Amino acid sequence: MTRWNLLHDITMAKDTREAIGKAWPLFLFLAFNMKKINKFITNYAELKEKLNVSPNTLKDWRDHLVQNKVVQVFKGNGSMSFVLLSPYDSLVTCEQDDWAAVRIKTDPKVKRVLDKLSSHDNMSLLPVIVELSAKVTKLEKKAESL
Repeated sequence: MTRWNLLHDITMAKDTREAIGKAWPLFLFLAFNMKKINKFITNYAELKEKLNVSPNTLKDWRDHLVQNKVVQVFKGNGSMSFVLLSPYDSLVTCEQDDWAAVRIKTDPKVKRVLDKLSSHDNMSLLPVIVELSAKVTKLEKKAESL
């Protein structure tokens, strides 16, 4: 299962969606910036810069996630470590890349298209192009097997 599948499952379940609640920007930031070790070390200055909100808002979001048992926070000298709790930790420990991300990283044709798109500021077309590329690959495989 990919992160996208798990994120869908978590946000569709009422209890987990409500646990995340108003702190969804911090939750998503953590979920997509943690590595497989399920630990993210940061400080308020970094979070303020990345999320573009005040330290008071960050503290409120952090406290909300802690109270609702979404994260556990360990405070250090000028830093804090976030750990996602179950079932939210599955977002970190799962297969992190879906088929589109794998194609973007490994397929030279997709990389060339991506370079062309980014040089002409047409990144909004990328998901469509990757999906079409996958369909072409499937058709090519079917044609080869005939």
